[in-house]
Amino acid sequence: MKTITRKHFVGLSATLGLVLIFFLAISYFTLPIYYNQTKKEELHQTFNQVLQSLQGKTRAEMVTQLKNDDKSYKEIYFTLASSDGTVFYPDEEALSNDSSNDENWLETDHTENGYWTETLETAEGTYIILTGQYIFPSLTTISQTLLTLYPFVILLFVVIAIAAAFFYSRWSTKRIRDLSMETRRLQELDKTLSCTVSGQDEISHLAEDINSLYARLMESIAELELENQHALEREQQKIAFLRMTSHELKTPITSMMGMIEGMRYNVGDFKDRDKYLEHCYEILKDQASLVQSILEASKLDLLLNPEQDQFSAKAMLEEILPTYQALAIVNQQEFSYDIEDFPITAHRLYLEKVIKNLLDNAFRYTKTGGHISLRLKAGQLIISNQAEHLLNDEQLQQIFEPFYRPDFSRNRQDGGTGLGLYIVDQILSKHGFPYQFTRQDNSMVFVIDFLKG
Repeated sequence: MKTITRKHFVGLSATLGLVLIFFLAISYFTLPIYYNQTKKEELHQTFNQVLQSLQGKTRAEMVTQLKNDDKSYKEIYFTLASSDGTVFYPDEEALSNDSSNDENWLETDHTENGYWTETLETAEGTYIILTGQYIFPSLTTISQTLLTLYPFVILLFVVIAIAAAFFYSRWSTKRIRDLSMETRRLQELDKTLSCTVSGQDEISHLAEDINSLYARLMESIAELELENQHALEREQQKIAFLRMTSHELKTPITSMMGMIEGMRYNVGDFKDRDKYLEHCYEILKDQASLVQSILEASKLDLLLNPEQDQFSAKAMLEEILPTYQALAIVNQQEFSYDIEDFPITAHRLYLEKVIKNLLDNAFRYTKTGGHISLRLKAGQLIISNQAEHLLNDEQLQQIFEPFYRPDFSRNRQDGGTGLGLYIVDQILSKHGFPYQFTRQDNSMVFVIDFLKG
C-alpha cells in the first residue's frame, strides 16, 4: 500500500511541476503579445472616440477641446495640421516639452509606438488632418522582470505542490489501505466480518466483490465441512457394518467347522453324516442368503447419484401385489390395498426393493388370521399389519441397525438376515423420502411420504 501512496505522490508532484513549467512558459511568450494587442485596441478606440467628438466643429473648437483633454490622454498624443503641413495643435512650446519628455521612451527597445491618421471636415468647410501617436511600455520589459522572479515562484510552487501531493496521496489511498486491512482480517474466516462499502466508485465495487467472494467462500467451506462430516459418518457406518458382518458370519462358520471336524473323525453323534450334512447345507443356505443381503447393502453407495426415473406408483404396485395376495392365502392372513395413481421420481428398482422388504416383514410378523393393508393416498404409502409381537420403544430405535433382530426373531428362519430394514433406511434416506415406523393399537405401521422427498 505504501507503494501506491508513493506512486500517487510522485506522479501528482511531477504532473503539477510540468503544469507549472508549461504555464510559466506560455505566460512568458504569449502574455506580452496579448497585452500589446489589447493595449493597441484600447488606444485605437480612444482615438476613434476623439475623432467622433471633433467631427463638424470649428478649428478653434477642436484646438480648445484637445488642450482641455490633453491631460486625459497619457499614452496617445494628438496633432492637428492642415494638408500643407501647418500645425494647429500642439503649439511649438508644448511640442518641445513633449518631445523632451518622450525622448527616453522612443529610444527604448521595449516601447510600443505608432500612429493613426484621419481627415476631418471643419465647420468652415475646410479639411484638417488629425494624427494620434501612441506610445506605451511593452509587457516584454515586465516579462524580463518576472523572469528574475521565476526561481522563487517555482520554489514556492514546488513546496505547495509537494505538500498538496502528499496529503492528497494519503487521502486518495486511505480507502484502499482500509480495504487491505479488512481483507487481511478476513483470513480469520469469521462469518461476521465484511469489507466496508462506501460510495459508488470502483473501490466500493471492489469491496462489494470481495464481500460476495468471501460469502461464497464461507458457503463452500460450510459445504465442505458438512460433506466431511457425512464422509466421516459413512466411514464409521462402513466400519460398524463390517464389524457386525464379521460377527454374523463367524458363529455359523465356527459351528459348521465343528460339525465337519466331528464327521471327519467320526466323533460320537457326528458319525451320522447324513444328518449333519443336512445341517451344514442349511447353514450354507442361510449364509448364502446373508451374503446376498450384504452384497445388496454394499451396492447402496451407487444411490449417492441415482439415475432417477419417473413412473406410476400404481403400475409398479400392481406388478408386485399379486404375489402377496397369494402369500396371504397360504399364510391364512387377510390382505387389502387401496391405491391412487401417483407419479414418483426415484430409482425404480431400489424403490421396489423397499416395498418388497416392508411387505415381507409385514407378512412374516403378522399373526395367523391377522390383517395386512397397503394404501397409497395423497402421496403417502402406508403399510400396516396386525403384528404377533409389537415392538417397544427401545426396539423401534434399533430396528434399522444392520443385523438387528428382536428377541422374538433371533433365528434366521423367522427373523431373516437382519438387513432388510437397514436396506430400507439406506434407500429412503439417499432418495430423501421421510418415513416413520410406529405402533398403533395392535398394529405396526410404516409410512413413506413421497411428497416431501
